[in-house]
Amino acid sequence: MNRIPLPVSIVMTLLVSQPVHASVSSSFDTDSENWQIVSFADFSQNNYSIIGQYQPSYRAGGGNPGNYLAASDPDSGDFTFSAPAAFLGAQTGATGLSYDLTYRDGDVNWQTTDVMLVGNGQRLLWKRDPNIVPNSGWTHISLSLAPSSEWRLGTTDGAFASQSDFHNVLSDLSGLYIHGEYTNGIIETAGLDNVVLQTVPLPGAFWLFGVGFAGFWSFTRKA
Repeated sequence: MNRIPLPVSIVMTLLVSQPVHASVSSSFDTDSENWQIVSFADFSQNNYSIIGQYQPSYRAGGGNPGNYLAASDPDSGDFTFSAPAAFLGAQTGATGLSYDLTYRDGDVNWQTTDVMLVGNGQRLLWKRDPNIVPNSGWTHISLSLAPSSEWRLGTTDGAFASQSDFHNVLSDLSGLYIHGEYTNGIIETAGLDNVVLQTVPLPGAFWLFGVGFAGFWSFTRKA
């Protein structure tokens, strides 16, 4: 019995429509995209107790470009920009993080953890070397989600994070926090824009699907 093979266009549509990992981003074009402000007791003392949760300010204009998020220091803790659910969950394909930071008020004299990742009962802490020194303009910050001397496990003086630590945390990421506090005191205002969690596609899954479909195509031509 002869079977009519599917047109090439349908084959290509099916291949392209298969899900692959894509980068997650927030540019705050229309709203705050469910980002929050979370304040921790004291990063410098490795005290990660949450002492407050707040709504960020959504600013129209003044971003890099367009609109952006802002937060004025809400309490005596270390405040962070906390990523929404779109950035969390299974993120083992994540390879890097980038964002733009502005610091419109306050002297830069408080240098501690810049980014914190939490997942599966572990905490990864990133502090750039040399220190981030934001200003009233926009500072672009980019980091790799891979072992280096800038990544610590658990505390600021903990062991260097290993590849297995990254895999464990990113396999079930429950928190992504970007530090917004760079002044010792409650006087500063920080802004955030263009956050991107870079991930790699899954070429292996795409290729396997293609091979499977090619086999099916061959089978229908011979039947």
